[in-house]
Amino acid sequence: MLKFIKGLFVAEPEVAAPDNLVLFTPSRTAWNVKVVNKLFHAGLGRLHVQPQREWKIKDYENFLKQVPQIFHNRIVLEEHPDLVLKHRLGGFQMYQGDRIPGRWPKSVPLSCKCHSYDEMRSVPKGCRYVFLSPLYPSVSKRDYVPQRTPREFQVIVERWRAEGGCPVYGLGGITPKNAAHVRALGLDGIAFIGSVWETPNPVHAFLEIERAWYGKDARKLKRKH
Repeated sequence: MLKFIKGLFVAEPEVAAPDNLVLFTPSRTAWNVKVVNKLFHAGLGRLHVQPQREWKIKDYENFLKQVPQIFHNRIVLEEHPDLVLKHRLGGFQMYQGDRIPGRWPKSVPLSCKCHSYDEMRSVPKGCRYVFLSPLYPSVSKRDYVPQRTPREFQVIVERWRAEGGCPVYGLGGITPKNAAHVRALGLDGIAFIGSVWETPNPVHAFLEIERAWYGKDARKLKRKH
C-alpha cells in the first residue's frame, strides 16, 4: 500500500529533448545508472553507452534492467548488436571498417564516429548519422585536440551535405559556451561527455547545453531540475 501511495507522487518525465543532442557515457571512468535515469526523466533524448573494459553481456543486461523500458528506445550501444534488437533499443554505433550487422532492420538507427571527411565517406550508406570529432579540445581526454579550424570543419559539413550525406553531429569539447557556435557552423547536432559527467550536477549541465544549442526554442520544462 505504501509503495502504491509513493507511486502517486512520482513526477512524470519531461518531454524528451530532440535526439540530436547526444550524451556519451564515459569510457575511462565509472558512471551512475541513477544519474542516467535522472537525465532521462529530465528529457535526455539519446544516450550512447561506450564499452567498459570489464563489461560483459550480463553487465549490459543488468544496466538495462535498471532503466525503465520507456527509455530503452533512447539508448544506443557500441557493442553487442543482438542486445539492441532484443531490447528494442535506440540504435547501434559502428566503428570504422565495420560492416552493417546481418539482416539489420532499416528502422533501427546506425551511426559511426569519424575524424575526417575521408572517414565520413567510408561509412556504410545505411548510417542514420555520424559524429565528427574533435571539434574542440576534449574535456575528458588530455591531448585530444582538433586537427582542423572551425572553418575547415564547416567546409567539410557543407561538402558532405551537398553530396547527400546523413546528419553530422559535432563531438569533442562541446560545452554550453560553444554549442551555439557549432550550430552556426552548420552541424546538425552535438554530442558531449565530460562537460556533463565531470560536473557536480549532470542534469543541470545537460540542460544548459540544450538551452545553449536551441536558445529560445529550447523545451519548456514542467519543473526545476
